[in-house]
Amino acid sequence: MKEREIFFGSDGLRLAGMLRVPEQGRVFPAVLLVHGSLEQDRDGNLLVKRDGKPAFKKNFFLEIARRLCASGYAAFSWDRRGCGMSEGQAGDVFAQARDAKAALHALQSQEEIDPQRIAVLGQSAGVYTVCLLAREEPQVCSYILQGGLFRDYSEMMAFNYARVARYAEMCPENLAWVEENDLCSLIIGLNLSQIESAAREGKTEHDLVYKGRTWKFHHDPSCYLPENAPSRQFMHIEKPALIIHGEFDLNVPVEDATSLRDYLIKKGSQEVELAIIPGTDHSFQEAPADKELRLRERMSLESFHRPYSSAYFQVLEDFLRRAFK
Repeated sequence: MKEREIFFGSDGLRLAGMLRVPEQGRVFPAVLLVHGSLEQDRDGNLLVKRDGKPAFKKNFFLEIARRLCASGYAAFSWDRRGCGMSEGQAGDVFAQARDAKAALHALQSQEEIDPQRIAVLGQSAGVYTVCLLAREEPQVCSYILQGGLFRDYSEMMAFNYARVARYAEMCPENLAWVEENDLCSLIIGLNLSQIESAAREGKTEHDLVYKGRTWKFHHDPSCYLPENAPSRQFMHIEKPALIIHGEFDLNVPVEDATSLRDYLIKKGSQEVELAIIPGTDHSFQEAPADKELRLRERMSLESFHRPYSSAYFQVLEDFLRRAFK
């Protein structure tokens, strides 16, 4: 594939992205790749963990782009605000939606791209961003919704963090391991009710105390507002949609994919596909068969070292082949 860096503006900031196109051809259908919380740069990497330690580069968007280019499609992704070559500081989900809109317009204006054949792929929290984008930019030809949350935000918090606390409480060995590998999640899991109460009071920062040390937890209170509930955002998805979820997703329950499919069909969407990728996690990387090992790899992010599922890429390519006819 060929790569070309593109700069574009959003909210007065200069953001940087990478357009990747096949070696052969002149004009291509394209996929806009929208970040989740575990993807911060143009290649789909989490640059820094919550504890400040660097994360292993999983290159999720780069791997997707390679497969897309091999199939004759272009891909565009960018560095989030404050990451890589992009200016600014991390913004809320509405700022992310404005950035996605600006990225879409930048992609549409490239001479190598067919502006009538652009699909938008949202990963995890990026699914929410895509819904906000769809509200204002309905002209894209299709959507790919990967690992998206359908249930309320508070339920997602409990799903992710209460289990960490439960695991740590099982025995002293587990507690010591969690404190070493995912202390932030443990502290959140032990304080879920306090965090939610503070957020519902409109606070963006909350002090959490663990073993005599105070931690500052930052959160977005708007996530808890009824009008911002994830399930209420999918009303804007009108074009053909592919819903993909990993069988062993430990970030968003796999049942949310079925709930989303049922919702879109009920509201009248005619072209909705659902694919549960066997044996994969939230990023469609191969997950171990052992349940405890899966949990540990999720907490430590050692799962980032595992290979991506070929079945995931095949489902993605098959859908795009139909979408770009």
